[in-house]
Amino acid sequence: MSGPATPGLPDPSEKARVVRGMFDRISDRYDLVNRVMTLGMDVGWRRRAVGELRLPGDALVADLACGTGDLCNELAAGGYRAIGFDFSHGMLRNARTEAPVVEADVLRLPLADGRVDGVTCGFALRNVTDLIELFAETARVVRRGGRVAFLETSEPDGRVLRAADHGQTVEQQCFGRRDDFRR
Repeated sequence: MSGPATPGLPDPSEKARVVRGMFDRISDRYDLVNRVMTLGMDVGWRRRAVGELRLPGDALVADLACGTGDLCNELAAGGYRAIGFDFSHGMLRNARTEAPVVEADVLRLPLADGRVDGVTCGFALRNVTDLIELFAETARVVRRGGRVAFLETSEPDGRVLRAADHGQTVEQQCFGRRDDFRR
């Protein structure tokens, strides 16, 4: 994993080790923690992210950092063929999806160029060691004209929880090659 270390944070290889260990430890209660932390709104956010893909039925979609497979299940419910990737063995061991799952680093996916029609990634951007590499790898594996939906949470401004702004999707239509996303 590449990229310079941010002052005060672990270097990328240490961050990857810490993140993997954390998810391995909490994998059996991850879904419950997600529901509690988001007041159950994460379910609707996933549904919205899948809806934003707007791909043809039966499209192949890779779910990056798939965890226990919630987003894979939502993709299947939306008529897509999902395949999940996660580097946490514990999360995959606790996966509750019928979609195939693969233990792999999302910065080095075991997929050919242009192999998938779309990519999703839910609640994982803060855990990736190099976002530029993630976006480049995503662009590499998504076919020209494919669709991408990244789902992440944020802390709302102000004193009152602004539920409508808490879950955010970022969507992008991929037309470029891997090098288009490098610094």
